[in-house]
Amino acid sequence: MKFENERSLAKYFCLGHRFLAHDLKNDPPDLVSLVPSSLKSGPRPYHSSYALLARWTRLWKIREDTSLCKVSADKQSSQGYEKRFFHAKKAFGFIKSDRIIEGLHVLIVDDIFTTGATVNEIARLYKLAGARKVTCVVLLLSGG
Repeated sequence: MKFENERSLAKYFCLGHRFLAHDLKNDPPDLVSLVPSSLKSGPRPYHSSYALLARWTRLWKIREDTSLCKVSADKQSSQGYEKRFFHAKKAFGFIKSDRIIEGLHVLIVDDIFTTGATVNEIARLYKLAGARKVTCVVLLLSGG
């Protein structure tokens, strides 16, 4: 469903964005990272979180970080529970070293939470890069 209906899902994902905005009003994020779900060589297709990003840019002074990308061609979905954590360690990386992340509050948005391996690894990378705070938001929880 998510590979064919991103625009429809995007509207659904926006339903709870005001609760998040309320929770973060005292420490709004400076940077948002939309979790890449696959290795892409060309322009990024529509992401299911773009509608959220549009609302958040009107609400906060926030920009999308495009320096983090998937660097492994292996699919996370084909991995078992434990293997997902090992895969995630080599799956993501920063492609641009000129981005200043130190001292920023980073908001990570992932479309689906299955094991937590992806958001865990990406949060770790941002903390290593000097982020002051990392907040993770997932749009759907997997039943698996």
